[in-house]
Formats: sequence, structure tokens, C-alpha cells
Amino acid sequence: MKFDLHLHTNYSNDALTKPSTLVRELKKKGFSGFAITEHNNCGSWKELEALSKKEGLVFVKGEEVKAVENGKTVGEIIGLFMNQEIKPAPADEIFDSIKQQGAVAVIAHPFDYFRHSFKDLDKAAKRADAIEVFNSRCVRRTFNRKAKEFAESKGLAFTAGSDAHHSSEIGQSFVECDAQNSEALRKAILGKKVKIGGSLSSPLVHCFTALSKLRLLKLI
Repeated sequence: MKFDLHLHTNYSNDALTKPSTLVRELKKKGFSGFAITEHNNCGSWKELEALSKKEGLVFVKGEEVKAVENGKTVGEIIGLFMNQEIKPAPADEIFDSIKQQGAVAVIAHPFDYFRHSFKDLDKAAKRADAIEVFNSRCVRRTFNRKAKEFAESKGLAFTAGSDAHHSSEIGQSFVECDAQNSEALRKAILGKKVKIGGSLSSPLVHCFTALSKLRLLKLI
């Protein structure tokens, strides 16, 4: 069973995929479920929960939150299996909020220096449950390789996801495990019983992000 654990829809300011399109594409590509991880909001949860239930997909409520220090973004943290929105804040506050919800804290694309990554990764890792060890939007394979090696060295769990901002990217990478529901998926991740699969997206997908921010593309 395959699960894409990093996805965005038009509820994120740099993506244009409609929730209905996202669910349709996952179903078409043979996925069993997914996590939605909008940037700094949970606006799509209600719509996606209904669509997922209709299509028989396991749905995980998540969010990708900016960690901010002195007004600057210093990293990004994904919360999985959440029940409440978290606003951008210092990393420790975000980790605290995730833990208070009983959710899973994941450091996103930790070695991708083209995006926000923690300078003191060792400190952040002490608060995390898992590391995103494969992100399809990383333009260099070494970024993901280093993430996996780091997670192994710290004894942390693995996650993976396409980080799709456009429908063509959906399902590009994923975790595999035997999980019939979200709780089973949660246990599989924390129990380190997932396999990682997938491939990198074309670097050109980052053009979609730039155009999406300007809303120069039609919703898909």
C-alpha cells in the first residue's frame, strides 16, 4: 500500500491543484492514502476528508509549518496526524504544538540548501520524530541521500512524499506499508516499518511554483 506524505493544493499560496484533482490522481495512480501538508494552514482538511472518504482513501491531516527566528524562516516542519492548525513560530514552539496534539513531527527536506533548512539540524532533530528522507522536489539526489543517512544516525523514523504543487507531480514518491487506516499508518511510520519508493521530479516543476504564486496558471 502506497502513501504520499507531502502534498499541496490551491489552499497553499504556491500551488494550484484542486483538492478533487489531487484525490482523483492518487486514486488513478493506485495509492491507498495520503497526507495533506498545506503551507501554514489547514484550510483543505474538511474538503479532502470528505473526498477521501468517498474514494476510500486513508486521509492524514497534516501541515507544513515555517519555523521562524527573528523574522526569518530557518526551516520547515511537517506535522502529521494533526487535529489543529499551527501558525509559523520558533521551532521549539512548533514542536511543542505538534506534540501536544499527539501528532508526528517531521523535518522536511533537511539538506536541500535551495530551500529553507535548519542550520542547527542536530538541535532540531532532538525534537523530531522523523526525517523526510525522500522529497521528489529536491533537485539533487545527494540531498535525499544525506537525509536518509542523517535519520539513520539519529535513530529517527522515515517519511517521503512528492511535495507536489502541480498535478503532474502527485505520487512521485511515497512510503509503502500495510496500513488499512491512519492509526496503522502512524504506527508503521513510528515503528520504522515503512519502505521508501519513488523518483525525483523534473527541476522544471519549480517553475509551476513561481507561476502559482502569481496565479498565472489556471486551476487544474
